[in-house]
Parts: sequence; C-alpha cells; structure tokens
Amino acid sequence: MLDPIRSEVLIGALRRCSELSEQSGAIERVASGSAPLFSEPADATVKLVCVSDNGPSYFVTVSGDGNPDLVARATRNIQQIRWLLSERAAEPVLEPLETGVVLGRSFAVWPMLPAFPQGRVPRYLAKRLIRPDMLDWISEVYDETHTCANAVERQVIAANLTKLIEDRHHPDRLRKAAERAAERLEAEQWAPFHCVQHSDLWLGNVMLAPAGSSRSFCVIDWAGASCKGYPFFDLFRFALSANLSHRLVKARVKRQLGQQGADPVDGVSHVLCAVGDMQAQLEFFPEELFRRMAVETTDFALKVCR
Repeated sequence: MLDPIRSEVLIGALRRCSELSEQSGAIERVASGSAPLFSEPADATVKLVCVSDNGPSYFVTVSGDGNPDLVARATRNIQQIRWLLSERAAEPVLEPLETGVVLGRSFAVWPMLPAFPQGRVPRYLAKRLIRPDMLDWISEVYDETHTCANAVERQVIAANLTKLIEDRHHPDRLRKAAERAAERLEAEQWAPFHCVQHSDLWLGNVMLAPAGSSRSFCVIDWAGASCKGYPFFDLFRFALSANLSHRLVKARVKRQLGQQGADPVDGVSHVLCAVGDMQAQLEFFPEELFRRMAVETTDFALKVCR
C-alpha cells in the first residue's frame, strides 16, 4: 500500500502532469476536492474539480492509496463495455478525456457535466424525468450484451450459489432462494445469462448528459463493472434508489424473461448470481454494507418476481 500524501502534494503533482496539461493547460486552482483526501474505505478515489482561467474546467478522479489501479480499472471497463454496445447504447458510458499516473496512482480527466438543478423540488423533478430513459437504456444494454453462460461459467455460478447457501450470516430467505436457484441449475431447468453489469447503478452515479447528447443522462463510476454480469441486478439497484414501483419493474422483468422463455423465479436466481459473484471478490467493499445490499436487493427481487 502506498503511503498517504497530503492534498497539496497531489495537486502540485497534477499541475505538473503532462497528460492533464494537454487537456486544460495550467491548472490555476482546485475549486473543490474530497476531504479528507484519503479516508475509508481504503480504495476510495480522490475527486478534484480543476479550473483553468484560460480554458474549461475538468473533473479529475485519482485512485486512493488502497488501490492505486482503481481509476485505470474503471477506464479499462469503460473501453470494453463501449466496444460491446451500439453507438447509441454506449453514449451514456462516458469516456475520460485523458488518463495517466501521478505519484503511483492512476487518474482520469473528465469533462464537467451539467449540474442537477438546485432546490429540492427542481432536483427531484429533473431526476424523475430521466427515469424512463434510464429504464430503456438498462433494457438496451441487456438486449445488446446478453449471452448464455457456458459449462465452465455454470460451474462457477453453482459454486457461488453454494457459498451463499452455506453462509449462515445471510438470512434464511436469501439462502433458501439460493438453494432453489442451485437446484434448478443442476436440474437444467434454468439457463443463466450474462450481460454487462455496472454493479453500483443508483441515482448518485447518474449525471445529466453534456450538451448535444441524444441521451438525457450519463452513468459514472465503472470500476466495479463487468462484461460478464447478470440480468436484473442493475435494474433492481436503480429501481430501489429511484423508488420505482414493483409493478413498473415487473413489466420490464417479464419482457426480458419472456425472451429467454424463463420462469419468473429465474429473475431472483440471476440476482443471486450477481450477489454470489460480488461476495467472491469483495476487495475493499465493507462486508456489512455488502450484506445489507444483498438482502435489500434479494427482497426486492422476491417481491417483483413472484
């Protein structure tokens, strides 16, 4: 692990960084930044708004000392995911303007995105307006990237489901749902699918799109994304953060399951695949938060997919 560094040291290094200078010229000042600079969780990124008097402002993310490759990983995920998507579906997956390494930590430079309106009511209405577009986009991503899991991938899925079943820290309802998924998988009554998965798709990671975009939003923070994720996990996480009704979400799930010729319970099974995969590679994700998320998402799936 790298030693923590002071904010002014990092900012000074960024000012001298050639990759960043190519985009913004000299950084005159840092308008805002995360504080404290390196705090829990250990892999938290540093976020800075860099301002140049002779050009536009930029948003810079820098990997924390716990995981100096994290921002670079997000960039690699973005490149892979955009390659899988059509031009329109890829538009909300914003690419960095520049990437590099400073003081041993990867960083990326992003365009400043329009801010949501100030004030509780205008902000709420603006976020409400993008919800239908978000739901359509989640469906598009599934339609363009879903593939049936092969024999080796099914073995991994089975192993992850077994770990969920045997983990007594999970509530009985989650473990029983995992047991049912495992039984259906073994009996070949269910064919798991993979698709692109953001893994942390909530309203806090949705931003207004830049001027001239055909979409109303952009999605940020792709460090935990996977090209081999699972259907419905992103949909349910977004639905929970956006307070979407079970009826509205159920209609989306029914359409996708119908395309597969699958049983409604398999919506729950796919979510448990995602949960099991995340538990197998938690890294710096606090276990308590993970377990809370797992139960919340599984409970939502059980209600929608019954």
